[in-house]
Amino acid sequence: MRKTLLTLLGAAAITGTIATPASALETREFVGRGSSDFGLELIYARHDARNQATWAGFTDCEEYDKILFPYTATVFWRCTR
Repeated sequence: MRKTLLTLLGAAAITGTIATPASALETREFVGRGSSDFGLELIYARHDARNQATWAGFTDCEEYDKILFPYTATVFWRCTR
């Protein structure tokens, strides 16, 4: 029984049919910054974070924090793939 199980596991490892566990997702954080005299700083900061995530190949993102000051904004995104 043990020999059969090891043979099956070895064959599955060679052919690559062992599924990757869900915990193997890659997670990264991106920081977007923006500034504007016209009240668009938050939009610019989100655009900056989205561009960074897109260039890195991440599409599933959520904004988990933001800091707003007059004329400047900083957003924090957590992305997984």
